[in-house]
Amino acid sequence: MKDFNDFKPKSKENLSLNGDAMSKFTELASKFEGKSSDELISAIIAEAEKGRRNGTLSDKDIDDFARTISPMLTDIQKKALNGIVKKIKKI
Repeated sequence: MKDFNDFKPKSKENLSLNGDAMSKFTELASKFEGKSSDELISAIIAEAEKGRRNGTLSDKDIDDFARTISPMLTDIQKKALNGIVKKIKKI
């Protein structure tokens, strides 16, 4: 990019989850609202295990999810998210 006139934003589709993954995330988030972070992490990992077993959760889905929520997190939360992502990808 030579100057701001050459700037082209990333497409929104690259920054969003597919409909199924987003609806599951939203459902899970509302279900665990007010719960501890350990409870939330356990639930995320359990859902990831299910998705990996039945073939509905790919590494791309995991990366898209992390990329989508990362801007809303603090540095500490981003570090925790990266740890969770690594753990889920090993499942």
